This record gives sequence, C-alpha cells and structure tokens, in this order.
Amino acid sequence: MSPRIARVAASGVLVVVGAVAALIGSGYGFTTDNGQIGAGFMPVVLGVVMAVLAVVDVVATLRRPPDADAGAGTEESDIDVLGRSQRQRNGMLALVVGLLFLALLLVPVTGLLIALGLLVVAIATIVERRHILAALLVGAIAIAVVHVVFAVLLKVPMPTGLIGLI
Repeated sequence: MSPRIARVAASGVLVVVGAVAALIGSGYGFTTDNGQIGAGFMPVVLGVVMAVLAVVDVVATLRRPPDADAGAGTEESDIDVLGRSQRQRNGMLALVVGLLFLALLLVPVTGLLIALGLLVVAIATIVERRHILAALLVGAIAIAVVHVVFAVLLKVPMPTGLIGLI
C-alpha cells in the first residue's frame, strides 16, 4: 500500500471516529436545562474538530501531486523543517509523555494549575530548548488561561493539592 493511500485511509478512520464521538456526545446533552455546559459538550466539540481536521488532511493529501510521495521513507525525507530526524522526534515525544506522567503525579501535591504550569515550562525548556524566561512567561499565561476558562467562566472546581494555593 502506498503511503498516500495509507494516509487517506487513516484520516478516513479519524473522520468516522470523530463523527461517532460527536453523535454519541450529543446524546449526553450539549447544554443543561439551566444553560450550563452539559456532559456532551466536550465529546461533541472534540469529535467535530477531529472530523474536520481529518477531512482537511484527506483533501490536502489528495491535492498533493503523487510524485511528492516519491521520497517518503528515504533518509532525506526523514528530516523535518526544523532539522530534526524521525529518531529525534520520537525521543521528544517519549520525553513529553514522561513529563506528562510526572505532572499527573504532581497534581495531588501541587494542584492542577501548578502542575500544568510546571509541565509547560519543562516542555518549553527541556524539549523545545527555549529560554527559561520565555518558558516561565508561557507557563504563567497557560495557568492564567486555564484558570479563567475553567475556574472562573465554567465554574469547574480545580484540584488544589496539598499545597492548596491555586
């Protein structure tokens, strides 16, 4: 099977999965009777987003000339636009998954927002090799956005952990 057909097939499966998630989520209720977000809100939104992005990928793959796949799998096509090989990208992904697991372990101690902020700072500095001040700024912005969206606007209780700060 050519890489092009495999990519279209995989994206086609994601279209179906997204549509099914949105359909099932809609059965849970998009909103509640008093106008708050219902249990089906996230499955519907994420299912629709997944399906739409998968359709965009199918269209982009089909619009690309067939000879664009000719170099796929060779050593030259292994390097991305940032100069990273597939092996480096795989290592970065494993590191992010490990950092995410560590952040989840920190939630009962530090609380969700601090663990999230530390995760963002760690990914920015360790994985993406950004300057620490920029990473701290992005981490603070991430904490503020999550706090405003979930704690203030949606009134979702956030785990504060043993520290009990935020």
